[in-house]
Amino acid sequence: MLTTRSAYLFLAPSLALYLLFVGLPILQVFGFSFFDWDNGIAGDFIGLANYQRLLGDGVFWVALWHNAIWVVLTLAFPLLAGLVIAAILAERNANVVRWLAAIYFIPRTIPLVVAGIIWGWIYNPIFGLLNFGLEAIGLGGLGGAWLAQEDTALLSLNVVGAWTFFGFCVIIYLAAIQSIDPALYEAASIDGASWWRKFRDLTVPLLRGSTLFLGLYAAIEAMRFFDLVWVTTQGGPGYATEVLTTHIYKTFFLVGDFGYAATLSVVLLIIVLSISAGAFALLRKP
Repeated sequence: MLTTRSAYLFLAPSLALYLLFVGLPILQVFGFSFFDWDNGIAGDFIGLANYQRLLGDGVFWVALWHNAIWVVLTLAFPLLAGLVIAAILAERNANVVRWLAAIYFIPRTIPLVVAGIIWGWIYNPIFGLLNFGLEAIGLGGLGGAWLAQEDTALLSLNVVGAWTFFGFCVIIYLAAIQSIDPALYEAASIDGASWWRKFRDLTVPLLRGSTLFLGLYAAIEAMRFFDLVWVTTQGGPGYATEVLTTHIYKTFFLVGDFGYAATLSVVLLIIVLSISAGAFALLRKP
């Protein structure tokens, strides 16, 4: 009993700071969502009117759809490619693995704002490296204004996001694979299992926890990312790359409707918490 009380005493300062700087602001935002605001000035209490307004907000549903697309694309490419690359690297020389893992991880160390600026230059329709490369190999007809066209803007930004997240997936999967008992692979090799069979029947099932962790991390990041979109397209062209965070930012800072921006923030928080709860429920299953 004394040990439990001591633990709570040690946790108390951190818990107090967390409640002060995280819990209290969340409650404050939740309270804001029930009032009518005009350029930062609180008005009348309007109850659930802002939440009812949400149902008819076309921009909100477009932004939510774009977030969903981003989640799916993030889960489809960086996780899958990271798993395969990690499985291949795990069988290579340790020195080679260290160098390649470091190279793969470099994009993760670049701030998204900087990555957005760099890829904005790459996608530039006039002097961009992508269009120049396509022209050099005779595919100039495929080039275009990648971030200025509605049918390519969101996918082009997702490529940047996948580029920054891929190395992180490789590192996590590589560490998880190296923790698997080598005797399992040796037994499979004795039984004549191919690399693919070992990958499918041993590696993938044993990395379930790592996959759920990366999936949860990717989903949360996909729901709350902002800087990459804002520094490149600001949600445009039109609403082609609008996401929930840019919609909240515009509603708060450009329109000055604090109440509705708070409502959007509360909904985003509920979505993220729901994703987290679902992922943790899966993690608890044997």
